[in-house]
Amino acid sequence: MVAAATPLLSAGQLRLWQYTDGRKFTAELQWASKETLYLKDKKGKEFEVQIGALSNQDLEYVRGLRNRLLAKGITYTVPLTWEEYRSRNFTASEAQKAGFFPLDSRSTGGGTLRLEFRRFGPPPKLSPNQKVVLRMKTSSSSHSGTRSTLSVTFGGRVIGAVANVPSNSTFDVPLSPLVLQGREKINIDLRCGADTVFVHTRKSGAGPRLLIIEQNPG
Repeated sequence: MVAAATPLLSAGQLRLWQYTDGRKFTAELQWASKETLYLKDKKGKEFEVQIGALSNQDLEYVRGLRNRLLAKGITYTVPLTWEEYRSRNFTASEAQKAGFFPLDSRSTGGGTLRLEFRRFGPPPKLSPNQKVVLRMKTSSSSHSGTRSTLSVTFGGRVIGAVANVPSNSTFDVPLSPLVLQGREKINIDLRCGADTVFVHTRKSGAGPRLLIIEQNPG
């Protein structure tokens, strides 16, 4: 069963929208509640639109996005708004071009990654069968997996970790629900062990996602 909180969704692509009176505008959908869309224009300015003011085609688009998320067990999403990558020998621009961030703890190589998510509206309430996760996708490496543990730090303490991070896979890092409380801007840091982990960037279309998901019963 879905929690009482309204399912949220994010799309991350510019789209041409239309009001019921025929006026049109281009914007990126950041987040949607049952009544309101939170959008961002080409210049990065955020604004709100009441869903009832939009065309039937737009309503169907938003409804389709929400249904696809719910079908995957995703009941809440927090948009990723910024990535800061730090490395000794692989620049952030090179990482964006390659489509991944190589993370490891070696002083001669890999780097660390700071992610900023934007939570809209009040902090969500979780039902007993829901959990908060950081969903990530990794690229291929020279072997099928790693011995690295990926840790997630928030507010100066570790709130989640996964050992033996897989390569060329999508996986979830369970997080403390506290990450969704407090400020709307959520900054978390990712660090890994000696084996390099190749994390997809946001611009690759498969960047990290901060979600609330339904846990599988049993």
